[in-house]
Amino acid sequence: MATLPRLLILLTLAAGAQAEQVKRFGDLSVHYIALNSTSVPANVAADYDLDRGENVALINIAGRREGGAPGATTPVPLAVEGTVRNLLGQTITLSFQEVREPGAIYYLATTRFTDREALRFELTVEDLEQGGRHALSFQKTLWAQ
Repeated sequence: MATLPRLLILLTLAAGAQAEQVKRFGDLSVHYIALNSTSVPANVAADYDLDRGENVALINIAGRREGGAPGATTPVPLAVEGTVRNLLGQTITLSFQEVREPGAIYYLATTRFTDREALRFELTVEDLEQGGRHALSFQKTLWAQ
């Protein structure tokens, strides 16, 4: 298996090209991104058994909790489920896999899309430490690369 932090670093770099996408639920921050899976090198995608292609989106969800030292956060285990819908109303259920790395826990799913397609993500995120289910919705237009 690949060095574990490698995927987190790559996703962080890809996210850096976009505005921060985070939703807060009290002291829980849920970070999310959807991007073209070709942003992840083929060997890394293979290491994590991720579908990769010019028309495949990668969705990444991660929970962090504030606490301890000022500005410090810790990873939060989540249960993530949901769907993606296109503008024609076609809906697909997403299947998330958990990835644990030192200092990080995140949840990955992939879905296919058509070039320049606007996708609407409707997710439910459950905090497995403190309980509570939270709705997370966002829209992203993706381009084939």
